[in-house]
Amino acid sequence: MTWTSSPSAVKEIRDALIVHSPAGALRLVLQQLTLRDQGAVVGRHEVIDVIVDVEGNLVVVPLAEAVRADPAASSVLDAALARLRAEISAELGSAPDSLEVVIDADRTRRVHVVPSVQVTPADATGPPPHPELRDGRHHIVHYAPVLDELRDRLSPPPPGLLARLRGMLGGIVRRRR
Repeated sequence: MTWTSSPSAVKEIRDALIVHSPAGALRLVLQQLTLRDQGAVVGRHEVIDVIVDVEGNLVVVPLAEAVRADPAASSVLDAALARLRAEISAELGSAPDSLEVVIDADRTRRVHVVPSVQVTPADATGPPPHPELRDGRHHIVHYAPVLDELRDRLSPPPPGLLARLRGMLGGIVRRRR
């Protein structure tokens, strides 16, 4: 389900992640999955990926290591995620097992919540990837047309006829000097 509250926590998550994102970032994806072994909680699997446009190709760049190596960004991220989880828990009556934050370059932000899911540590690392794992590869496979449209919409328009003529004339003048 999509959860629509707490825009300030999602903005803080974005701010903590964007400083580690390369140029051409189209989508930031953060997911935390509660891991269970025979029903007991045994940990949390975290994915932080950015999907980047590289010469027309959609490429996944893992960010978790860089973000977690930065104490300031990691602290801000953890505080924002804790606040987001608390708000979701208060509304749903329990903490979600899957929390996914998706932030697009056009500033569209979505939070997806799955209240209960059974994912073991082995499931989280695959192969094959667990169906509940929503990393950057999942987004490229399932949302490539949306990401292509986002890339095309955010790309600067090609130069118009006047700009091309001006560039050609400038080149001619420079060569004559």
